[in-house]
Amino acid sequence: MYIDPHSHHSIVIIGGGFAGALTAIKLLDRTEVPLWITILEPREELGRGVAYSTTEAVHLVNGPASTFSLHPEEPDHLVHWLAGNASQYGWTPPADIAGSFPPRCLYGTYVRDELSRAIAGARAGSTFRHIRASATNLVSAPHKVRITTSAGQTLEADEVILALGVFQPPLSPREASVADHPAFAASPWDVAALDRVADAGEILLIGSSLSMVDAVASLEARGFRGRYQAISRRGQLIEVRRNAELERDFLAEGPLPTTARALLSVVKAERRALAAAAKDWQALPLAIRPYILPLWQKAGDAERSRFARHLRAFWDVTAHRAAPDSYRAVTDAIAEGRFQHQPARLLALKPAGGLIAATLKTRSGTHRRSFGGVIDCRGHQLHDWRCISDPFVRNLVESGEVSPHSTGFGIDATPEGDVISEEGRVHRNISAIGHPLRGVAWESSSITEQRTQAIALADRILSKLTPLALAAS
Repeated sequence: MYIDPHSHHSIVIIGGGFAGALTAIKLLDRTEVPLWITILEPREELGRGVAYSTTEAVHLVNGPASTFSLHPEEPDHLVHWLAGNASQYGWTPPADIAGSFPPRCLYGTYVRDELSRAIAGARAGSTFRHIRASATNLVSAPHKVRITTSAGQTLEADEVILALGVFQPPLSPREASVADHPAFAASPWDVAALDRVADAGEILLIGSSLSMVDAVASLEARGFRGRYQAISRRGQLIEVRRNAELERDFLAEGPLPTTARALLSVVKAERRALAAAAKDWQALPLAIRPYILPLWQKAGDAERSRFARHLRAFWDVTAHRAAPDSYRAVTDAIAEGRFQHQPARLLALKPAGGLIAATLKTRSGTHRRSFGGVIDCRGHQLHDWRCISDPFVRNLVESGEVSPHSTGFGIDATPEGDVISEEGRVHRNISAIGHPLRGVAWESSSITEQRTQAIALADRILSKLTPLALAAS
């Protein structure tokens, strides 16, 4: 079936998770001309994606509600929404709502409700559709883009936005050997798998960052009283988010570092200064965050790759800390002697009856231990578009409509998010937002960064659409 929007200016958003839904909200709220917006998203609800589809009440956003309003001009918007709506969705807000860390499923409901509000209040003549299908192919032209869907439709759009989110990597040969074992969970959000291992004596947690906290919080909520063995390549353990205050804008005091080594040197010096003054090191992310984009864009590909290889793990545990209420499950298990963490490499997993035998390489040698449960907590994010098996992504890469970014993170695009083809042509009517732009703007996975991108993208598209220009089109 072929669909032509005719008199409307048509925008197709491919992906209906947080980034796609938020972009639709900003377009509907800010437009002065009629828009014909379609979101392609197989999920029933828009705005949730992977992060906010969890149904576990102990999975919390990893920042206070005061920082996650969808509308930066109304910083208390989420706080007011929680005050008026949270109880009807089963969450009783604390007295300090602004400082609270609400459940992620509730934040997804907030995004969904805001999209419904924007649709209901859209400018006269605008239309909105959610097609529960995936894109399968895209063909660009100077003035139109044609998209085919898994439902057999063909859409023609004036603008296309790639809001594809994250992709799951295939199981490695290690995990594939136990994929069907009842004691194995390929993700910490597999509710059925968590239920199966809740009575285990000891659980191996592969990874030690935010996904690991989700797993422990979920198991403790199920009454798990066994032991945890968490492993990570570098031996780093995620920490709880504290209410540190910005101490000093130390990166503003000189030229920005141009190499990963120079950046690390400056940051380590500032951390030593904070320690000497008995100040909390968690002031560091507050000082660094405003400079992430200029630091990343100023660096060359070699330095970006060096950062991703050597410093990414350190940045992740520094910038992305855990919500206090969910992290309490970890600290309680540590206090009870039930949680251990060590640097180790996972070499093999093998079925061992009702258990799983894991071969681990640690600093003291190679060891083989059996566990009643094994949970992969590494986050399951595959960023290299050359390795993603999704048919649409594969077609985009093979056709040359997009070019995988040289860092191995996402796709090439202008700093504003206009997609660049394999031959170096800038698509003026195909844009990207969020995770596809990790190579262009490193922190494109965060709520605040995607909020900034959505506003800028909506304004850039709408700037082309004065009523006079629309009439002439």
